[in-house]
Amino acid sequence: MSKSAASDWQKWGKENPLFGVLSDPKFLNTNLNEQSREEFFQTGEQHVSRVYEVIQSKLRSDFQPRRVLDFGCGVGRLLIPFARRAQTVLGVDVSPGMLEQAADNCRERGLEAVQLIGIEELDQLVPDSFELVHSYIVFQHIPVQEGERLLRKLIDLIAIGGIGVIQLTFSDDRSATRRAISALRVRSKVMHGLFNVASGKPFSWPRMQMNRYSLNRVFDMLSASCCLNLHVELEVHGRFRSATLFFEKGNRGT
Repeated sequence: MSKSAASDWQKWGKENPLFGVLSDPKFLNTNLNEQSREEFFQTGEQHVSRVYEVIQSKLRSDFQPRRVLDFGCGVGRLLIPFARRAQTVLGVDVSPGMLEQAADNCRERGLEAVQLIGIEELDQLVPDSFELVHSYIVFQHIPVQEGERLLRKLIDLIAIGGIGVIQLTFSDDRSATRRAISALRVRSKVMHGLFNVASGKPFSWPRMQMNRYSLNRVFDMLSASCCLNLHVELEVHGRFRSATLFFEKGNRGT
């Protein structure tokens, strides 16, 4: 991930980790309470239940993965329900602050089968070693060129017969002016800070990029890796449209 984007996410992890995962004001540190924290983690249980439901109904009815990787794991919102279902779960994130909180959250719940690594360690993992590789509301925050490299790596990590579940933003309804402003804020920390102040936020409020991916390019990646059994679910989040791709990795020799 670019140094700029990584720096922003390290700041989210340090200052507002739950809001960095789900951008609802009730998850800001200043607004957190026992009820909102419980609601935050309950959304993770609901999401993982839905992931298993879709895989078992659309791709593999017998699917029960033993080894799961969650890319962009944050504070463990999805790691926790994955760890309750699998033998070993690996969480990967760019933010040390997020990983520290993920470790604490898993430990509090007695989940011992969770491992955590920084994104810089991803290239050290053995290909074809996970039966489920998952990433949700993560890639839109990564510059596209770097995101495509990471996506290829994640596909390589899926075992033959394993499943990938990856969500990507592919379009939005923002005006050309708003897109130009967003691009300017990415290029200039000063301009980003000034726009923060104008909208009532602190000057140093970190960026949260929203990048769009070409599904044609992604489908080419999947095809090249023999991920031919594919199910797609579309979502709309405000002005942004995303696709969650559920795909099974096949054997190149078949």
